[in-house]
Amino acid sequence: MASWKVFNQCLLLPMLLMNCFVLLVQCGRPHYTEGEDLVTATCKHTLHFQVCNSSLRSVPSSSNTSDLRVLAEIALNLSTAYAADTLTCVHELQSNSSAANNIYLFRCLRDCEEEFSEAIENLQDSKEALANGDCDRVDTLVSAAMSDAETCEDGFKDLQSEDNYSTSLAERNRYFSELCSNALAITKLLV
Repeated sequence: MASWKVFNQCLLLPMLLMNCFVLLVQCGRPHYTEGEDLVTATCKHTLHFQVCNSSLRSVPSSSNTSDLRVLAEIALNLSTAYAADTLTCVHELQSNSSAANNIYLFRCLRDCEEEFSEAIENLQDSKEALANGDCDRVDTLVSAAMSDAETCEDGFKDLQSEDNYSTSLAERNRYFSELCSNALAITKLLV
């Protein structure tokens, strides 16, 4: 009787632990429902479903993949491209004559230029971390990129101006943060 009890403990416990592990892994993965593809299933795990769905679908290869890592890479590429586009926007705002005449505005835009340059660098490093399977580093780098954009926007809080620099950048920063948030959520599904 004692040997049967030991046998059950040695056999049952590992099988029970294995089942728990499988269930935990499955809980984090996107689940498909009938007629649903990986993009839709994945975007349901993000805070910004519409932004996730439309941005990923803007890249044709996203609809053809069954690899979540590919979607994470696409999400990081989209965030990086939008940060670069925002940096171009900052450069255009800097060249505006009213920005050149307002020292505080000029400094805010210069700070934004630095912050978005850093954000782009962080996102490029996050793509390398993803390729190496280091999802924790991806999380850290994408979060830092989001923080860079927030720092840019914070510079405009004290600016009392009739120009819509702060409004324009605030809208871009919001969308950038949503893209980054989606990239984070998708990357967390890989863990």
